[in-house]
Amino acid sequence: MENICVTGGAGFLGSHFIKQIHNDYNVINIDKLTYCGTLKNLNKVNCCTYVEDIINDCIPDILSENKIDTIVSMAAMTHVDRSISNPKEFLTTDIMGIFNLVYSSLKYKGIKRFIHIETDEVYGPIFGEDEADENYILNPTSPYAASKASAGLLLSSYKKTYGLPLILIRPCNCFGPNQHIEKLIPFTITRLLEGKPAILHGKGIEIREWMHSSDCAFIIKKIMEEGEIGETYNIGSRVRIRNLDVIHAIISRMYKLGFDLPTIPVEKISNRPGNDFRYAIDSSKVIKKFGYYITKKFPEGLEEIIKWYSENRDWYENVDTSANIYLDNKDYLR
Repeated sequence: MENICVTGGAGFLGSHFIKQIHNDYNVINIDKLTYCGTLKNLNKVNCCTYVEDIINDCIPDILSENKIDTIVSMAAMTHVDRSISNPKEFLTTDIMGIFNLVYSSLKYKGIKRFIHIETDEVYGPIFGEDEADENYILNPTSPYAASKASAGLLLSSYKKTYGLPLILIRPCNCFGPNQHIEKLIPFTITRLLEGKPAILHGKGIEIREWMHSSDCAFIIKKIMEEGEIGETYNIGSRVRIRNLDVIHAIISRMYKLGFDLPTIPVEKISNRPGNDFRYAIDSSKVIKKFGYYITKKFPEGLEEIIKWYSENRDWYENVDTSANIYLDNKDYLR
């Protein structure tokens, strides 16, 4: 049985991916278990977890001891608002951490595939009716997106210079159970469950592309197994919705499910700096090669998520749902 190393497997998308593969592979998880990673996400899953930072010197030994064949690189700092307030943390993990991971994989010399998960945000804002295919120019506009784009470029240089067996994957926004509540959908749901209003940055006209985490994890598995070394793959749903409409869809479904909500369910605040207007990726390359992979559609899938957070309040009860709200007078490091 092949040995797969997943970094960041105790996080949101990483845990959904491990759930897709753990019955078919020997899975080794490396996770620092920061604020957004928890072993509760891997309950009833067959995998061994090393609690380590990917920047640590022990990474080559972990790869060697477990005879790793494939690395799926998912460990990252991902929240845009946090990257605005503390960019250094993002550059350390998302660039230097990935450097150490690829350096370690070449030192170990046994890696057959190095799968790196990026983000559609590396393309920056996409205007009009345009879509970004895999050859679209990179134009990141936040420290987070820039750190992910930088890591991808570094890995691409290793592909050419050192023969790294690289596959890059760029997914759109995901939603699903056990996502950290700093993200828009769980942030909105959990605040409303606590009797607090949802937070709307600016006018909420920014457009994001949404896909369920289980669908994203499924197609990452397909790419890992059947994708071509040296290729880049966009993973999208073509479901593009304004942030304002996402919030209204959540409120509507919570009313339908009988939840008591605040009298004024939405609070408007200043928009965060550099909030990209629209993300839209062309995922036809993946669809053509692997077939259509969307099984849980938006917004219908919201009811599942609302019920999950309602029934698992202990999962986030110690998290401050106001911690990452952008404020004009907050000390942001630019």
